[in-house]
This record gives sequence, C-alpha cells and structure tokens, in this order.
Amino acid sequence: MNNELSATTLVIFGVTGDLSRRYLLPALSEICQSSEIRAELKILGVSRREVAVLDILDDKTRSLDEQFQVMQMDYQQPQEYQELSEKLTQLGSAQTIFYFAVPPEAVLPIVNNLGAIGLNTAQHKLLMEKPFGTDMASARTLIEETGRQFKEDQIFRIDHYLAKEMAQNIAVFLGSNVLFRDVWNNRFIEKIEVAVEEQIGIEGRGKFYEQTGALRDIVQSHLLQLAALTLMEPCPDVFDMSEVRPRRLAALRQLKADPASVVKGQYDGYKEEAGVPDSAVETFAAVTLTSADPNWQGVPIRLITGKNLDKRLTEIRVYFKKSQSAQANLLRLRVQPKEGIELELWVKKPGYEQDLQKLPLDFNYQQYFDRLPDAYEQVIVDAVRGRANLFASSEEVLASWEILQPLLDRWQDYPLKIYKSGDLAETILAAQ
Repeated sequence: MNNELSATTLVIFGVTGDLSRRYLLPALSEICQSSEIRAELKILGVSRREVAVLDILDDKTRSLDEQFQVMQMDYQQPQEYQELSEKLTQLGSAQTIFYFAVPPEAVLPIVNNLGAIGLNTAQHKLLMEKPFGTDMASARTLIEETGRQFKEDQIFRIDHYLAKEMAQNIAVFLGSNVLFRDVWNNRFIEKIEVAVEEQIGIEGRGKFYEQTGALRDIVQSHLLQLAALTLMEPCPDVFDMSEVRPRRLAALRQLKADPASVVKGQYDGYKEEAGVPDSAVETFAAVTLTSADPNWQGVPIRLITGKNLDKRLTEIRVYFKKSQSAQANLLRLRVQPKEGIELELWVKKPGYEQDLQKLPLDFNYQQYFDRLPDAYEQVIVDAVRGRANLFASSEEVLASWEILQPLLDRWQDYPLKIYKSGDLAETILAAQ
C-alpha cells in the first residue's frame, strides 16, 4: 500500500469546541508524527470568535503549530465563504476536507453555503459527525439536502466504533478463520448480544441528551452498525474493503425490532444533572432484533446500552448452542477496552475429583502490538485516502432509522425504569 497521503487541507468548523480539542487535534498530531505514513496535511481551523493558534494548541498538539492556521467567520453569512475560498486557494492542496465539529443545526447552513460558493467539486469532501437526523423523516431531509450540493462519494459519515481496530477486524476474523466461519449461522448460534456500557453519565451534555437519548445516540448508530458487521456475509477476500459497506447494508435491511422487547431506563440523578425536573429521556435502552436472513432466522440479537453503569465496555457476545452444560458456549469480541477476542472453554479442573471449570482462551491486541491507532486517526486517514468502508452510507443511515422508527412512534408508551448509578446492565434487564 502507498503510505503517502495526498496533499490535503483539513478545514475544521468548530475548532475551539470540546470535540476538536479533546479528540480531533490530538489525532492529527499523531498522524503527522507517525512513522507509518507520510502525511502532507494543512489544517485550517474555523471559529465564530477571534482566537489565536496558541490559544487552541496545548502541549499534546503543539507539534501542529507550523501547519495550523485559524480564521474567524460566521457560518450563517454567505459572503464570508468567499474569504474561505480565497484562503483555500492560497493553501493550494490537492484536496480539501471539511470536518463538521459543530452542533447539528449548523450543518446544513454550512453545506449549502459551501455549495453556493463552489466549494463542492470532486476535490472537496465532507467529514460529518452523528447524529444523522433524529428520526426517519429528519434523516431523509438531511441526506437529500446534503445530496443537492455534494455527491455520495464525497460524504463521509463518521461512526467511530466502526473505526476501532476490533470492529475493523470482525470481517477479517470471520473470513479468515474456518473454525468460526463455518459455524456462523443459526445452526450453531443461539443468540447474540451487542453492548455499549458506560460508567460515565452525561458529563454536562444535558441539552444534547435531552434531544437524543440512548436510543438515538447509541442504538441507531453504533449498536446497529456493530450488529450489521457481525451478521453480514463474510467477504471472499477479507482485504477487499469495498465489499464491507454493501454487505453491512444487506444485513441491516433484514433486521426488524421487536416492540415487546424494549427496556427503557434512566439513572437516578439524571434529572438534576440535566436540569430538567420532569425529563423522561432514557439513559438506558435495550431492544431485541430478529433477522429475515435464512442464516439468522430464529437467532435473537439483543442491543444494550446505558450510562452510569458498573463498568465501561463495548463488546459483541456470541452464545453457541449446546447439547449439554459442559461445552464452550460464549465468544466475546471486545471492541473496548482491552480490544481482543475471548472464547470460554470448559476444562477439567486439576485434582483428584472429576470437576469441570470454565476458562477463557484470550487474545489481546495490546499483548502483541505496541499501539492501536485511535478511531479519530483512522477516520481522517481513510477520508484522505477516499476509503469509505468505515463510514455509514446514506442507505445505511436510512435502513437504521427504518428499523427503529416503529419504536420511536410509540416511545413515550414504554415505562421508564429508574436505576441506581453503578447498577449492572443485567440487573436493569432482569427488572423488566
């Protein structure tokens, strides 16, 4: 593979925000200092208020000083995009990528103003953060409006979980290991769980969470994409990444949510933290899916997410069918933390008695690799290269909303369970 990246200007709308400072700029610093790739990147930060470069960069990102510039502009004012266009001409890169680190309501005005000034040619790309709408109708509007200015192959919709190393490796793992590839179906698998559990609460993002909630924030994007990766038909060539998106989409289109399976919860203290005394927004959500794919018919796929739980993890749990209790029955694909793969095995316990014990056969990436690229690094590098497999297509976004829209239509009808901070997800589910 060519490890040299095309000369690129990355324009960051919202460069002074938390997303940019905490994640995006550190990722850019790692990319530019990496020995694995040669990156010719210029960074133009766009801010609504006047700010200096040294006010944005810190000790971790100071290495970007020479290639980093800042300009002030009002996103809502069309005439200010002429100055942006002139600035990009001066920088003279082969391509320009616009990164949207701004609130959702600011996205379409920026997209339309970029199109109006002609900053939407084949040399221009969009890197867009979720949420991609709040329901089926708003997602379709966002896609249609963006599509009037930019072609689909210019739009890169970020799902950071798809860019995590273990998530990328699911297709390789299933396609390259005959031990699992040939049993990856309803003949051998009893059920699948996909979980994103967090120990943190909303961390001051009450306004955002009141507009989204766990179902929109995590289930619609991260969990459904991980489920699609797990259920999709393995690629004949595991490194033909062009096959991944259409196969994920095919898997999504076979899924349907069971309305009777919904569990909705809110951690005790959320109302005070969000400043909304009568809030009914969920911080915990679980739903079971079924697939019409003949390979997966009869296998329940449980999606689970929650905040302020007892632990932090993202993993896919695959339970194999068993004819007796003493059989290997659980495979864990750990996306975070401690990315890796764990298979539970039954072994004879040492000693004079005939006792069995369940033990893990464990592979951990950090045992063999010095460093795993951060998801933000991966999405930037892949966007520069034009590789789309780690990004959600417009069809995938709509397919995800189509699965959840029947639940959203009756979301207020589901009872809201109040749970204690630090509870186990299993405890909340058992109280259904």
